Amino acid sequence: MASKLTSGGNFNWVAPVYDTLAFVVFGHKLQRAQVVFLDQIPAGASVLLVGGGTGWLLEQILKRGNTKRIVYLETSSKMVARASRRMIQKSLPGSVDFRVGDETALLPDESFDVIVTPFVLDLFTETTLKTRFIPSLLGTLKPTGLWLVTDFVQPPARWQKALLWTMIRFFRLTAGIEANKLANWQQCLLYANLALRERNCQVGGMVSADVWVRAQSQR
Repeated sequence: MASKLTSGGNFNWVAPVYDTLAFVVFGHKLQRAQVVFLDQIPAGASVLLVGGGTGWLLEQILKRGNTKRIVYLETSSKMVARASRRMIQKSLPGSVDFRVGDETALLPDESFDVIVTPFVLDLFTETTLKTRFIPSLLGTLKPTGLWLVTDFVQPPARWQKALLWTMIRFFRLTAGIEANKLANWQQCLLYANLALRERNCQVGGMVSADVWVRAQSQR
């Protein structure tokens, strides 16, 4: 399956070394951040997992055994291949629809109880998040659904800011991501009329694990 280049980039080139790079820089900290709120996924949920990479997070969701269906949406065909192989090799139970593409690969009548975006929103500019990416995904979220976000935020320390700057430049070069600086994605979610239900700061303040819901469901 061929995959096109999108504003979120294409990680085919870095797919073979992506997990290794993440471990070298952060150890297991990014993985721990991604699972903070997985237990909030309700039993029998339909889940949209966007940008799941090589499938580690998919594995964690499937091991919990409480999902009805997962759509695994990833622009990198090599990432999707690795994720599907992981599922087969580890005999993971569950129904997974693997798709190579961006948010335009979602069907008009699809809806989900949970959306999961692990380190995805940081790939885009605030304009793209507000006008295209967030509205497209939000259109598939059920009225009482959850959006689980784990992503980088502006960190407190100078060395962390330098590391984040270096990462963005690296992925602009290797994956062609659109962002040239970290967008305030939390503000963009508020702009989309979502409400923060829960937050957990991770990785020394560099990463935020959030649970977002539609604002009206908070009332």
